[in-house]
Amino acid sequence: MSEIIVFIATMIGLLAGLLNLMRRKWLINVFGLAIQYLCIFIVFPKAEGISPALIKIIVGLMSTLIIYLTILSSGAIRRDPFSLKFTAGELFRGLSGAFLIFLVFLVAPWLSREVFPQSSSSSLTLGLGLILLGLLQLGAKTEPLYIIIGLLTFLSGFELLYGSLEFSTMLEALFAIVNLLIAIAGAYFITKDLEPEKL
Repeated sequence: MSEIIVFIATMIGLLAGLLNLMRRKWLINVFGLAIQYLCIFIVFPKAEGISPALIKIIVGLMSTLIIYLTILSSGAIRRDPFSLKFTAGELFRGLSGAFLIFLVFLVAPWLSREVFPQSSSSSLTLGLGLILLGLLQLGAKTEPLYIIIGLLTFLSGFELLYGSLEFSTMLEALFAIVNLLIAIAGAYFITKDLEPEKL
């Protein structure tokens, strides 16, 4: 695949992760998660063929669909008006995330040379970026949806980084199961969190 397409996918994946960290809008966050998985599919190493990358996108989009259908059935999307204004918290999270992405771009060439020589720079940059953005999201938000998105972001970054180092069918299957279990558990906690709003 063309290096330009892979670089663009890396940038879009990081921006989608940053958007999920910043904004607190149900529909935008679910859409951002789907974009992240699409970018991971493009960047994921194809040395073992396209099957591992296909598994990533199928499992990722299934996880996203589980979360989306849960939110849609609760009616929360209809109660979440769209606004272009940023709150102080969103700006702080956005600046923090942008700083982390900047650090990843600074450190990635050295890591690629000294620590992860087998990884491509795109896999390393997107993987580390998503890991750090996911961790920041886990520490910055308390609502179940954002915690689940933070967990999935962290895990997808870790999977990408690990997949660029070595391939294991057993581990890929385990990652797929963990992703789906996180999405199902997330659907339960999102529903439970929204129950008081229905009363």
